[in-house]
Amino acid sequence: MAKQTRRDIRALLLAPSSDLAVQVDDRLRRLGFPALRPAQTQLLTLVEHGGKRLTDLVDAMHLPKQTLGDMVDELERQKLVERYPDPDHGVIKRVRLAARGRAWAAEVHKVAESTEARWAAALGKTKLKTLRGLLEELGHSLNGVAKD
Repeated sequence: MAKQTRRDIRALLLAPSSDLAVQVDDRLRRLGFPALRPAQTQLLTLVEHGGKRLTDLVDAMHLPKQTLGDMVDELERQKLVERYPDPDHGVIKRVRLAARGRAWAAEVHKVAESTEARWAAALGKTKLKTLRGLLEELGHSLNGVAKD
């Protein structure tokens, strides 16, 4: 009997991530939303629950300020985000989802919920709850780790 090769963690994470991305992209395309690059989707996800300072987005995405600014410009042209003055500091700008961006986020959330339900049917509710808990725990622990 041949020894099974241990799969790389990237390969293990790729299948569910790709499944979700395909489901989201298909739904958004059917609803007429523009095709977005992965970095644009990541940026929209970061501002989903309210506005964020541009400097916080630069830090979170590990991109140069100019690159992130260009990305925000593009998303503004598509009416997915809007800049506004930071209420605590008049010079600093924040980014929030525009009405179309909030509609985008709502559709992404719907697809994520239905995909999670489909995965629960495949794995069982208990296993999916465990998987979700472990991913949340890992995410929280990684947020405190400095990135190079």
